[in-house]
Amino acid sequence: MLYSWVQAVASAATSLIVEPPWKKRKPNPPPPLSFLSLPDVIILNCLARVSRSYYPKLSLVSKTFRSLILSIDLNHARFHHQKQEDIFYICLQLPDRPLPTWFTLWIKPDEEEVKKRSIFVQVPSSYDSREPLSYCTVGSDLYALRQSYPPSPSMFVRNKKSVVWRNAPNMTVPRAYPVACKIDGKIYVMGGCNDDKSKKSCWGEVFDTNTQTWETLPNPKAELRFSSMIRETQIIEGKIYVRSIDEIDSVYDPKTRKWDATEKALVDKSYCRRGLIETVEYCGKLLIIWDKFAQPRRYCHEKTICCALVAFEKRQNGQVWGKVEWSNAGLTVPSSYVYMRYLVNVL
Repeated sequence: MLYSWVQAVASAATSLIVEPPWKKRKPNPPPPLSFLSLPDVIILNCLARVSRSYYPKLSLVSKTFRSLILSIDLNHARFHHQKQEDIFYICLQLPDRPLPTWFTLWIKPDEEEVKKRSIFVQVPSSYDSREPLSYCTVGSDLYALRQSYPPSPSMFVRNKKSVVWRNAPNMTVPRAYPVACKIDGKIYVMGGCNDDKSKKSCWGEVFDTNTQTWETLPNPKAELRFSSMIRETQIIEGKIYVRSIDEIDSVYDPKTRKWDATEKALVDKSYCRRGLIETVEYCGKLLIIWDKFAQPRRYCHEKTICCALVAFEKRQNGQVWGKVEWSNAGLTVPSSYVYMRYLVNVL
């Protein structure tokens, strides 16, 4: 009987034993997989499908994101998925800087169409890490020249169906911020080199895309050489008109191989409308760039560069209507700045 009682007490005591808390706890679930734990190739393919306007914010997420956003592999992924975008640049000569400065247009994301805001940001930066290139298309090939300092003799080429650039034959002299244009399958490159009068200089040269060789152009007279960066070139009736910010422009005739002076363009972009700087086709729409004094002119030493994007549509009656999608101030600069040129790259 005593044995039976002991068993009952033991059984009751066992039932009253409280399990320690660690036994009651359920095992913690495994932590969720982080996006950064994915292979880089998957992250790149995700980033390639996102508009470049988000990249400045995404580059702040982690060092991995920033590294991938700045990598050439992302450009390859965007090309593969056909997600390339037009990147717009302007080049300004600022009074407090010895060299021209490039700025890129950045349109802020996550805003309504009527409230979109754009700004011009200096490159290179987290907005755009690469120097702009000037392009010349010859057949199925795309030739590119650097638009930066120090001077470089390099030229690059790639097929339109490829994203990989390869080295083309070097120019005869290093150049900084050169201009280039195409006539009859030849690429004419001008400016951007030191004009040492004690030596034979090479103010311009031409590249034959068939023979893949460079040939030096005859040098213009001293009064026809520009003291500053060339603004642009225009092809008019087979001649190359070289525009500058100096008092005179020059023209080169490839047939006679002669230089001559020419009057400034009758309709200069800076004066055909008050404050107008440039009108450019951008993403299938019209991008308008102009400037204005930040305050009343009498007291102001700064200007504001503004921009607007206009979309067009053709109505049933044949009329073409324009709609301003957004318009705002994008950059404040000293009033003595000089606008040089623009470029549109596809990245």
